[in-house]
Amino acid sequence: MKKDLLLLSGVLLFISTAMQAQAGNVGINTTTPGTTLDVNGAITNRETAVAVAANAATIPANVTQIQLTGSATATIAITAPAAPNAGQRLVIYNNTGGGFGATINGFTINNGQAMEFAYSNGGWRAMNNGTGALPNTIPWNTLGNAGTDPANNFVGTTDNQGLALRTNNTEKVRVTPTGNVGIGTTAPNSKLDLGTDVSSAKLAVYNAAAGNDFYGFGLSGGLLHFHTASATPTTAPDMVLHSTGQLGINIGATNPTANVDVNGTARIRNTPMLAAGNGASIAIPIYHDANGNVVKTAPAGHGNVMSGTITAAPGASTLLVGNIPDGSFHRLTVTVANGCTHHAVAEFWVAANSTGGTAIQGRDGFVSLSGVNPPTFSETQTSTGVSWSGLPGCADGGNTANLNYTMFIVASGGGNYQLNVVNNGNVARTYAAVLERIGTY
Repeated sequence: MKKDLLLLSGVLLFISTAMQAQAGNVGINTTTPGTTLDVNGAITNRETAVAVAANAATIPANVTQIQLTGSATATIAITAPAAPNAGQRLVIYNNTGGGFGATINGFTINNGQAMEFAYSNGGWRAMNNGTGALPNTIPWNTLGNAGTDPANNFVGTTDNQGLALRTNNTEKVRVTPTGNVGIGTTAPNSKLDLGTDVSSAKLAVYNAAAGNDFYGFGLSGGLLHFHTASATPTTAPDMVLHSTGQLGINIGATNPTANVDVNGTARIRNTPMLAAGNGASIAIPIYHDANGNVVKTAPAGHGNVMSGTITAAPGASTLLVGNIPDGSFHRLTVTVANGCTHHAVAEFWVAANSTGGTAIQGRDGFVSLSGVNPPTFSETQTSTGVSWSGLPGCADGGNTANLNYTMFIVASGGGNYQLNVVNNGNVARTYAAVLERIGTY
């Protein structure tokens, strides 16, 4: 009995030294309490773990601090009992797996975050300035947010002000109220504006980690650079476009000196052929000068080519090349073959001129048959008959004259001329003609 009394006396002595009362206030570890309860030191509220089940959690009564545990697959619904007295505090820490928030009385506790509540006016109220964590007021966490809705949750402004992004406390990106994005400029004038600095590497579409495989765009002076697989962003570009509209290919970061300036070969794939519409189309050849500039020849029209391919029945006069301009001088080549692999080629001079004389004259030719003589030409001013000696008949039904024909040049109206061919053989033949312009009257 004496031993118990001594123990009780020691406890009371300890309490009396740690707790002091002054004017109705109680102080713990202080002799001058300033409030009803004044604690000089920390207060510990023991934490209670509450496991989440089926995306729901129930808070037990008579607790102050809760840690939600377990895992969720959707937003967690929290149920908490009413407090016996208004003013009771409750701290809830959402430590669940799955990344979802937890809601209580219209307030959301983000995953990985804690929120303090006070019981007031018949419900638990969040103590964040009296404002609930509604969808448009959820803070963005540095480790990311979960359960967001892009229609309601965003990083940005709700007034007519731009959004600035900084690193090292220096602005690097600006989004204007109109939606323009500026990198390196605070006043972008386009949907994406990279500012006014001139750099050999302005925009990288791809750049290897080692910086030795650069695809992108750059600037220097009045040139827009195009890089493909450059060794470094400062390597000479593969193509440049000058502010005047001139394009340079493989010329480095220098100004092109023509609308298209190519240093090296140029190729056009699948070049279309002019339709052999009896000369309806004129092919105009191009050349280049000592500086590599592509030019047309002089005098005008020199080298122009017209062509035609037709099949003519025996005795028929058929248009071979038409639309020959007045005042022109040409070299004509005509080929014809039979079914016995005999090919005959003949050349002619052709003059189409209403004032200086219109004429056609045979020049030379051969047939692909050993020992056969060149053709014999029978001339008038506007016609040339072509006959081949020593040519045998052909198994396709042709006789010894099966490759003979006559060429005519006649006016076709509108100031133009045309070449007709008459098949002098006994079997229909196909004639192909190339008319190359070599002069102008």
